[in-house]
Amino acid sequence: MKKSKREIQIEAVKAIISGELLLEEAMDKYGVKDKRTMLAWIKKTMPLLNAPESVPSKRTKTLFDTPPEIPFMRDTNLDFYHQDIMKENALLKKVINLQDKVRELEEMNGQLVKYRNFLIEKVTSLELKIQLKDKEAR
Repeated sequence: MKKSKREIQIEAVKAIISGELLLEEAMDKYGVKDKRTMLAWIKKTMPLLNAPESVPSKRTKTLFDTPPEIPFMRDTNLDFYHQDIMKENALLKKVINLQDKVRELEEMNGQLVKYRNFLIEKVTSLELKIQLKDKEAR
């Protein structure tokens, strides 16, 4: 059975949050091309992952009511809930920024390695020229 888009999003976010996959790995696995898309998935899916299983209610819902089956969304707990989400989002952004920085540093390292190899070749070539001149001078 084919998974719905929502199921795929939830699966991807769970994998990232659990540490099973890094952001880039999840993007590759689930065919997401842009980090902003993955961040939007995380932002949209995190409340669902943190919500407890729903409990049937006899009370009728109104537009201005928080559903009774989500008790942590009422009153002062709402602030803590939002703070937790904001902390998680901030941590995810830091992780993404760190991953970007690591990628930049790896690119710089690659350039430095190429330059080092170039210099080693140049030194080796100069040493050979010196050796040849020494042999010719004898």
